[in-house]
Amino acid sequence: ARPRVECLSPQMKHVAAYLLAQLGGNASPSAADVTSILDSVGVEPDSEKLEKLLGSLEGKDLVEVLAAGKAKMAAMPSGGGGGGGGGG
Repeated sequence: ARPRVECLSPQMKHVAAYLLAQLGGNASPSAADVTSILDSVGVEPDSEKLEKLLGSLEGKDLVEVLAAGKAKMAAMPSGGGGGGGGGG
């Protein structure tokens, strides 16, 4: 039996498997496709989260979805700079 791998957040493991399927040439991965990829590395899918992800991506161009996400991330505030060095 394979050891279980739990290194990704529950949502990210589905996204990663979906992206791998697309990179492999599957333009519209199904729940079975994503599950197969996750099973191959010993990760158990969460069917509810997987269905939610697939529903949110249905009919959308993944490149556009990623570009929109990147734009949202760029607009987010990103903490301040570090404090100045101490004088001495």
